[in-house]
Amino acid sequence: MTVIGVTGVGSIGARHARVFGELAGVEVVVHDAVASPADLATRLGPVVRVVPTLAALLDAGVDGLVVASPDEVHAEAALAACERSVPVLLEKPIADTVEAAELIAGAATATGTPVLMGYVLRHVRCLHRVRALLDVGTIGLPVSFQVMLGAYETLQVARNRFDRSGYGALFRDYSHEWDYLRWLLAPITGGFALARAAGTLDLMQDPNVVDVVLRLADGTTGTAHLDYVQSPGTRGFTIVGDRGTVQVDVPRGEVRVRRPDADETVEYDVESRDDAFRAQAAHFVAVAARTAEPVVDVADGLAALKVADALRRSAMQHRWVDVG
Repeated sequence: MTVIGVTGVGSIGARHARVFGELAGVEVVVHDAVASPADLATRLGPVVRVVPTLAALLDAGVDGLVVASPDEVHAEAALAACERSVPVLLEKPIADTVEAAELIAGAATATGTPVLMGYVLRHVRCLHRVRALLDVGTIGLPVSFQVMLGAYETLQVARNRFDRSGYGALFRDYSHEWDYLRWLLAPITGGFALARAAGTLDLMQDPNVVDVVLRLADGTTGTAHLDYVQSPGTRGFTIVGDRGTVQVDVPRGEVRVRRPDADETVEYDVESRDDAFRAQAAHFVAVAARTAEPVVDVADGLAALKVADALRRSAMQHRWVDVG
């Protein structure tokens, strides 16, 4: 029996608890600093065991720990797990500050503790299809990209992450985009961001609209749009190559390829949200058993946070920033 602990049982933590609980041979133990054990038992059902503290969670003999608590307490949980060499699935962003993220990275390295970052898009099949197309040169050399993300629903389903003041949560909440650009293309080395709070929606963040220009390490340039406005939401991107273009609609599982020397092709591999979380969960069980290395690790998490923070500074200072 593999025992997986989950600390932080908001919307994402509850999904993790449910998905891990569906895996054969897995027991789930949860802790939450806000919800009462009775509330957790009601919301999550009999498939999980509830404990009152993080220490009790780590004392429960967990083989791996999922950290889905608010960003500002990621470091506390991750460092405690590393001290015991308990593998971690750490939800994005890695931490609330680069300094805290560096502490986590240092502890993981010093103790040899595997840390899998919760960039669940790394487990989405249509993105793996794009990775394969790029690897074989289907669209030639990538020269530009455009990213589109709209996610008002995130504000609607959040339990407590968006009831606090603070500028620029959107840059970190959707650091998924900075991570998959790094994975598919190259690391982000600089950017310029424009951001504002716009519209008259019931739920607002400052900013809720972000537009950025990005430069990658290989010279590729592109743009990204993020918002907490669009409902239903959307997520997709286009990569322009010198021999063709690939367009991706992630919710539809659609990969569309256009080339000057061939007919347009469209592939569909539709997944539910849970499908990618199931793939991530199965991978983490293997990581916890030390039979697999994390496909997206603590160094990737630190890199994504550095991009998010640099772009947040750019929006505040109205200038181009380099990503250190």
